[in-house]
Amino acid sequence: MKNIFVNILLATCFSTICQAQNPPITPAWAFGHIVWEDNINTTEGAEKVVSGYLERGIPVDGVIIDSPWSTGYCDFVWDSARYSNPEKMIRWFADRGVKVILWTTGNVNETSSDAPAQKCRTYDEMKELGYGVNNSTPYKWWKGSGMHLDFTNPDAVQWWYKQMDEVFVDGVYGWKVDQGENTLGLEVETSVGTIGKKEFAKYYYDRMFEYAVSRKAEGITIARPYSHQGGFAASVSKLNLGWCGDFHGDWTGMKEQVYNVYRSSQAGYSSIATEIGGFQGPGSTGEQLIRYAQFGAMTACMINGGTNGAFTSHLPWYHGEKETEAYAFCVGLHEQLRPYLFSTVVDVHLSGGSLMKECNFDEESHKVGRNIFTKAITSDGGTANYHLPSDGEWVDFWTGKNFLPGSYMEETYELDRFPLFFRKGSITPLSITNGCTAIGNESMAGSVILLVFPNGKTNQLLHLPDGDGIEYSDCLVSYDEKTRVISIQSDKTRDYTVIIKGGKKDRTVLLSGNEISRKV
Repeated sequence: MKNIFVNILLATCFSTICQAQNPPITPAWAFGHIVWEDNINTTEGAEKVVSGYLERGIPVDGVIIDSPWSTGYCDFVWDSARYSNPEKMIRWFADRGVKVILWTTGNVNETSSDAPAQKCRTYDEMKELGYGVNNSTPYKWWKGSGMHLDFTNPDAVQWWYKQMDEVFVDGVYGWKVDQGENTLGLEVETSVGTIGKKEFAKYYYDRMFEYAVSRKAEGITIARPYSHQGGFAASVSKLNLGWCGDFHGDWTGMKEQVYNVYRSSQAGYSSIATEIGGFQGPGSTGEQLIRYAQFGAMTACMINGGTNGAFTSHLPWYHGEKETEAYAFCVGLHEQLRPYLFSTVVDVHLSGGSLMKECNFDEESHKVGRNIFTKAITSDGGTANYHLPSDGEWVDFWTGKNFLPGSYMEETYELDRFPLFFRKGSITPLSITNGCTAIGNESMAGSVILLVFPNGKTNQLLHLPDGDGIEYSDCLVSYDEKTRVISIQSDKTRDYTVIIKGGKKDRTVLLSGNEISRKV
């Protein structure tokens, strides 16, 4: 036992030296389901959307309060006409286990398009202090006209942080950091001299990330990694949840989003979310929304909301009972995969890479970590043509059939199914609180589920989350198919439910401890 953890420690120390540009660890809670509305932007609207999911038994982990929520851009003062009692609203969400995320940019306006105050209350102070880029000269952006804070200036950043502190209260866990800088000129005058807009953007996103994680260990920023709306934005090492931009809800928008997500993953961003149903333009049909959700379930986070039908086409129950059940399955599966997604991203943090691997742009397929393979369905009818990965045998989640490495697949999937495979020899940690995916049931709540697909002798080092944040405990699991012995060595005592797949019937065994070796 001691030698195992000495080896783990040495490997971790070595990788730490090399991880300066590796992605951060994404808090465990953020591998979930985040919803929002951008049609009426009120307390009633946000609570209605969240309630709609919860009443149908669909978990919600976070809610985005999008613009406009403040009296002016960006003064960090709630608009009481839209949000009459923000403290009460935030408590209402917290009581339901829903974390609040606030929208912002780095702009301070003198004229605004949709906020009650044309001039931000801090505009004159910021101008007098000289905290704006380009000598505090105002410029036009998509929410009006104003100055962009100089995020290269430490004094300006601390001034900004003090204002953010006013609203970053208990119950608020992050920022949706939007592209207020995207209409600045190609070169920007800053406190460190004239730099390119892309370089300046890194300062902006980095400082926003540093704020979130310094105030809360579970804090996040949602910002663009690679986006069709301007290329690369946030730093790989200072982004714990990527969101690629504003897509349409139709097949064209979905295909464009798949490309953006894959491009981001290839560039080394670890945790990329899917904007289910897009944000603008045409809304999704029922079929398109579910295919969007299936792809989203196989990314870091499912984010659903937008201007293109926040109370209609974005909601699965708007389309019907069949769509609601299919959507609930996707969210349920994604929630159950949370320990696996988290463990994979810890590996990425230590060694580099991305949660999504071997992204095939032509076939629109990818692996989620080492153990799971999927393919996006991006057209009517559900027909999918693709190849399985070449690095092992694969088991169809739906049928239990085994397939050889690199097998060519051609199949038509009903709306409630999509290409989903587990690698033979994999050990996948899950969290199961109900029977929504038929992998387990509510009796397994509170234990770590180890889903094993045997293939001779196999072992895997897992990084299991300790709560909602970034803390974790290591757990080395091995299984010998011939002897049917499972071994677990961990630095923390836990309850485990081991599910051995394969054969005529699954085998399930309950274990507890931190050093276990048992025939199952």
